[in-house]
Amino acid sequence: MGTAVSLLVLFIFGWWLPRAIRVLRAQHGATRPQEIVTAVVALAPAVIGIGPLVVLIALIRNPKTYVTASGVTQESVFHRQPVSFAWGDIARVDCRTQSDGSIRTIALVATDRRHIELGNTGGVDFASMHELLQNQLGPAVVPQCERSLSR
Repeated sequence: MGTAVSLLVLFIFGWWLPRAIRVLRAQHGATRPQEIVTAVVALAPAVIGIGPLVVLIALIRNPKTYVTASGVTQESVFHRQPVSFAWGDIARVDCRTQSDGSIRTIALVATDRRHIELGNTGGVDFASMHELLQNQLGPAVVPQCERSLSR
């Protein structure tokens, strides 16, 4: 899905939009209504392209992550294979809180230095995720979250 959205965004903003701007600049002698209609027709795909661009950004910032009985798996937009950790492969879990005390990020680091990062862009309850990880891995692997210095 990430590839399809990337190609659509690239087509609209890399191919269509520069041509539409050239057409709009080349309007000489057209009446005001003709200019408006040409502008709407030329820029409509760019406006429509904002939706797939938002979807692509959401897929990149929030890849799907699954916590199962066997471990943690994260799908990625650009990698063909998901990153998977069995519970025994996780060496440590780092997390940071926001100024209000809610958890902002959780990073799982495997013994072979691979990592999975979970970022809270809104509405996700990371406190229960942190508690689940503490119960599964123990407090030595999952310490209390560090308080972030940024506001």
